[in-house]
Amino acid sequence: QNMLIDAGDNDQGDKVVEYLKGQGVEIIDFLVGTHPHADHIGGLDRVIDGFDIGQVYMPKVVHTTKTYMDVLEAADRKDLKIKAAYDGMDIPLEGAEARILAPEQNLKSDNLNDYSIVLRLVYGNTVFMFQGDAESKTEQNILESGVVDIKADVIKLGHHGSSSSNTREYIRAINPTYAVITVGKGNKYGHPHREVLTLMKKEGITVYRTDEQGSIVAVSNGK
Repeated sequence: QNMLIDAGDNDQGDKVVEYLKGQGVEIIDFLVGTHPHADHIGGLDRVIDGFDIGQVYMPKVVHTTKTYMDVLEAADRKDLKIKAAYDGMDIPLEGAEARILAPEQNLKSDNLNDYSIVLRLVYGNTVFMFQGDAESKTEQNILESGVVDIKADVIKLGHHGSSSSNTREYIRAINPTYAVITVGKGNKYGHPHREVLTLMKKEGITVYRTDEQGSIVAVSNGK
């Protein structure tokens, strides 16, 4: 089965489709748009057009941008219903466990990043955390939610390695071996932030960055 989380900016959609087809992907069983910012859902319309899609998950928050409307229209063309994602839900992957840890069901916030879907994927003994653009507020909610085990081997750091995410307390609770930062080369936000890189070093976490290494592939056999 295939699950895709986000699809880059508007101008990256075709690249994402091409890459997935090169991997032999024909069906995307589960498509997750973490939150309505263009750099995360911009390419989703091309993905929806390019593949057979099972279920689409997005947070229950609307946005007025053309990018957001493009995704809704693409889903509409294929009669796809978008499922509102919130904490405690499971995505029914076969042979793996994919649990949504955020956003909270009745969240009210002016910051779209707070609506980011945070997903913990467990396959055998290996665990991956996908953070979207979740900020420290979301991390705190997860820590306080009573989810006992949030440890993971690999974390896709929140918000492109921003210091508004990736708090020491949260990173220590996850205790990953590897951190992946998806980030544009020479971006105007200065991501990843120095404080986050310093924290990774202090905690002995190996960092992989898309601006330095290009595409990063992690493969697991469950052990």
